[in-house]
Amino acid sequence: MATITLTTLLARARTISTQMATDANASPLIDDLAGLRALLNHCIQEVYRRKATDQKFLRDITARNTIVLASGSGTLPDTIMREFLHQCDATDENNSLVNYLNYAADYNSGVNFDQLGYFYILGDLVKYTAPAPTFATYNGDFYITSPTMPAAATSMTFPTDETVNDIVLLLATAIRGEVAFSDIDMKQAA
Repeated sequence: MATITLTTLLARARTISTQMATDANASPLIDDLAGLRALLNHCIQEVYRRKATDQKFLRDITARNTIVLASGSGTLPDTIMREFLHQCDATDENNSLVNYLNYAADYNSGVNFDQLGYFYILGDLVKYTAPAPTFATYNGDFYITSPTMPAAATSMTFPTDETVNDIVLLLATAIRGEVAFSDIDMKQAA
């Protein structure tokens, strides 16, 4: 595990950015701490997405998350990468086999999942139905082991130094406007 402070991470990215080919000081983000912090969140998400799609690194970013359920419902942590829930391992306190459904269950369809427990995401809620014979409402801890990003804080812990370096390098190139994130092009935003 590699722990790094937010200040150190941003300082390393600024230094690398200014030492690249042209003047990074022309970037409006170089001295904007709030802008850098927002850009850092995108960089962390992008690096973790890349690692989640590569089997060599998937284990590095996978964590076990505990969700407290009441009446079969609980809040999904913000740090879980939702797009990779189809790869998750999920279980309840009884170690029941749990299946992830990427859609809300239609209880009127006649399809019966009573052999397996299953859960789905509805907004920010985890909805869980335990397997037979206890498929009434479930109360207790529910565990999801899935690709998970670190919580944003003044000091963050990443799985490896390599992950920290990947984030710093991506942030440095993003400061320079050389990175496009999904629907966000930093050259157009500046």
